[in-house]
Amino acid sequence: MEYKEAMAILQALLERHQLGAEEKEAVVTAIGVLSWASLSESRLKAQKAKRDKSAEW
Repeated sequence: MEYKEAMAILQALLERHQLGAEEKEAVVTAIGVLSWASLSESRLKAQKAKRDKSAEW
C-alpha cells in the first residue's frame, strides 16, 4: 500500500468515526509518520535521479 493511500484511509477514519482523544492522537501520529516517510522516499528518489544525471556524459 502506498503512503498516500494509507494516509487517505486514516483521514477518512477520523472524519467518519467517533474516536476517543487517545485514538485520535494515535491516528494523527500515524498520519504524521506516513507523511514523513513519504517525504523521505521522495527525497531519496530525487537524490538518486540527480546522481544518475550527473554520472551521464
